[in-house]
Amino acid sequence: MLPAYLASAGVKPDKVFRQVGMSPDDVTSAKVVSRSQIHHALALSARYVGVAEIGLSLGATADPAQLGPIGLAMEVGATAETCLQAQINLMPTMQSHTAIVLQKRDDEIVWTHQLVGDDESSWLLNEGAGTFIVSMLRHLLGDGWAPNHISFPHHCKGRRTRYEDHFRAPVSFGDQGEMRIHMKRADLSTPLRMKSSVRDRLPGSASQELIEAFRPSVSDIDLAVRRMVDASLAHRPVTLSTAARILGLSSRTLQRRLDDCGTPFEQILDDRRHQLATAWLRDERISVTEVAMRLGYSAPSHFNRAFLRWEGRPPIDYRREGESAAPAR
Repeated sequence: MLPAYLASAGVKPDKVFRQVGMSPDDVTSAKVVSRSQIHHALALSARYVGVAEIGLSLGATADPAQLGPIGLAMEVGATAETCLQAQINLMPTMQSHTAIVLQKRDDEIVWTHQLVGDDESSWLLNEGAGTFIVSMLRHLLGDGWAPNHISFPHHCKGRRTRYEDHFRAPVSFGDQGEMRIHMKRADLSTPLRMKSSVRDRLPGSASQELIEAFRPSVSDIDLAVRRMVDASLAHRPVTLSTAARILGLSSRTLQRRLDDCGTPFEQILDDRRHQLATAWLRDERISVTEVAMRLGYSAPSHFNRAFLRWEGRPPIDYRREGESAAPAR
């Protein structure tokens, strides 16, 4: 959804995803990425597109068939209420640290959705999730359906009127620690006509194997860091703490995972600069000063010292001698 949206807005998806250690293929495939990466990708997308309310567009266009069990669960119940409960039951296998509850209050049902441990950086994910639920309920109950009220835990980032026009209901912000959708209980208890083919596509109960499959491996983390380094070199090289925050890890945990891979963070950054430096120096159209700037050095002298350490000679001598080096990966 997000790659297509960015492309339609004239933004290259790769420009966004590389900065958070991802690629567009990670989104369109079954690749596992951290929720924190998704937060940062959405925030960058909103900045590049210039639309704070992009969560509304993304959530409304979500296709259940492309979301696996978590999307198809919305079509398997006898009523809209049982569809919502089926999605809640499947959530532990698809996303960790998410607390969802259906609260029944007389003639009202409230869907509460909390991203446990997240701060306000998760605002776009909350908005997208809320929009998806409302869109699916309209699919089940008819386009004329609307909730009673929606509230988000974060402060309003865009235009409040756009949210209210989209949901066709009052919308409030920043009044509790979870996203809530208030709905009429009678609407959700209406019997639904269900296709048996849809039920056949859902898996059985969750298993520990499924849960483990949705955790990123050490090699996934290593690749994500390398992508972030590549995307950030020219303006400001990503730091260990920044990379850890994007991946939803502590700096110590990230460093330990990279150590397990045999390549500490500083070595990844240093190796990548070395590879790119030797490649760019072979292109006479790029000056030595420009190479230094592209690699994120604040002054050519800093680059000269680093290159002397790598190759045992200054970069200008390396260029003059025309020695070859391995191409950048």
